[in-house]
Amino acid sequence: MKPIFLEKETQMGENSFLARYAEVPHTYNQFHFHKEYELLYNVENSGTRFVGDSIRRFGNNDLVLVGPHLPHYWQSDDIYFEGNPNIKAKVVLIQFIEDFLGEKFLNLPESKPIRDLLKKASQGIQIRGDEARVIGKKIVRLTKLSGWSRLLLLIEILCQMSEAKDYLLLASSGFCEAHKVGNEERVSDIFNHIIKNHQRDFSLDEAARLANMNPSAFCRYLKRSTSKTFSEILNEVRIGFACKMLINTQLSVSEIAYNCGYQNVPYFNRQFKNIKDRTPQEYRFKYQASRV
Repeated sequence: MKPIFLEKETQMGENSFLARYAEVPHTYNQFHFHKEYELLYNVENSGTRFVGDSIRRFGNNDLVLVGPHLPHYWQSDDIYFEGNPNIKAKVVLIQFIEDFLGEKFLNLPESKPIRDLLKKASQGIQIRGDEARVIGKKIVRLTKLSGWSRLLLLIEILCQMSEAKDYLLLASSGFCEAHKVGNEERVSDIFNHIIKNHQRDFSLDEAARLANMNPSAFCRYLKRSTSKTFSEILNEVRIGFACKMLINTQLSVSEIAYNCGYQNVPYFNRQFKNIKDRTPQEYRFKYQASRV
């Protein structure tokens, strides 16, 4: 089984960091990770964001900083795959290594806020609300600059992100610890199987067999590695895909429940509310109201 988390190399060229603006039909790739920090700003785009074990919807002005070796990918909604030339994903990607400003920069007293921000990025950090929009405009402007102006603006952006009050840490600390200590392949295979098989009756016993472990050992390993049970992970994956279907289709809640692997609609509704703090109907209504 090929691991779902792929390591990618970034080519910086002659620059200390990579920054580019792109208008593409859609964003979609496999889970991947790299040694660089990645700052991704979706100017115009919507879909599902995967960062570690976090599965969430994203929309315009989505601003996330991902730390080194943290698996991630952004998948655009189906509308971006329909070939309409007037619908494009507009994104800015910035990548840099930890010491791109020199080995001693982050040890300076003045750099403590940035140092703290980079620590939070080990879980993936999303800046939200008006702060994301203000910082996002600077990120877009950065791609048009060169030389010192470009470098100084990135420092300003990182400082402003470090001062943001409205933010969310994405991946669980348990997942990050598991990925950090060399369990990448086994943990990635487990997530790979869950994602690929979430639409059918995928049991704990089957998952344990795929991991070459007995069920009890598998449960202990998963809890130690991710701070979650198999059932919690499976439900989070299924509910993540259910959110996408609530937004992108006119299917009924019952149809979506069955398409996401649930045989019991009331149980699906309970799990959805437990994870999203609202019912599927409320989730769909809130999204539709936000588009008016």
